[in-house]
Amino acid sequence: MASLSLFSWARRALCGPGAALLLGGALVLAAAAPTAASAEGPTASSPEALGLAEPPALAPPDAPSALAEAERIAKGLRCPVCQGLSVADSNADAARAMFARIHELVQLGYSQEQIEAYFVDRYGAWVQLAPPAEGLHWLLWVAPALLVVVGAGIIGLRGRGEAPIAPASAPPPAADAADARRRAAILAEVGGDDR
Repeated sequence: MASLSLFSWARRALCGPGAALLLGGALVLAAAAPTAASAEGPTASSPEALGLAEPPALAPPDAPSALAEAERIAKGLRCPVCQGLSVADSNADAARAMFARIHELVQLGYSQEQIEAYFVDRYGAWVQLAPPAEGLHWLLWVAPALLVVVGAGIIGLRGRGEAPIAPASAPPPAADAADARRRAAILAEVGGDDR
C-alpha cells in the first residue's frame, strides 16, 4: 500500500503543476550550462572534450578514406551488446553510436592506436575482437594449441598402455552337471526346447 501511495505522489508531482516548474528550471540550467562551459572549459574538438589524453596523431583525411578507415577500425572492435559481433557487423544502437564516434575521431585525425586505446580505456581489453598477445592475454592465443597437444598426449598414453581387446566370438564357459540339470528343469517348466 505504501508503494502505491508513493507511486501516486510521484505521478502527481510529475504530471501536475510542479512538473512545469521542474521543467522550466531544467531548461534554464541547460541553457546556461553551454555558456559557462564555453567560457572556461575545453572546446568541442579539443582532446579533453573528446575524452582523449593526446591530440590527433595524423592529419584529417578526406571523407571517403575517413569512412573506409572507420569501417576497418570498427571491424576490430566488439559490440558491447551483441555476442561476438564487431561494431561494423552489428545493428545495435550501441554499435551504431560507437561507429559514429570512431568515424568522428578518424575525421579529426586520430590514429587507429589512439582510437582503440580510447575504447579500451572505457570498456577494457574485452572490446577488442583480437586482444593483444601480451600480459595474460597471451594465454588466449596459446590455450587452444596447448589443449590439442595435451589431449593428443593423453590419448596416446592411454592407447599404448591398454591390453588388446578379446575377440567377440569367444566360446562360452563350460557348464558343469548341476547347471545342466537346472537348465533342463527350467526349460521343461516353461515348455522350451533345449538347444
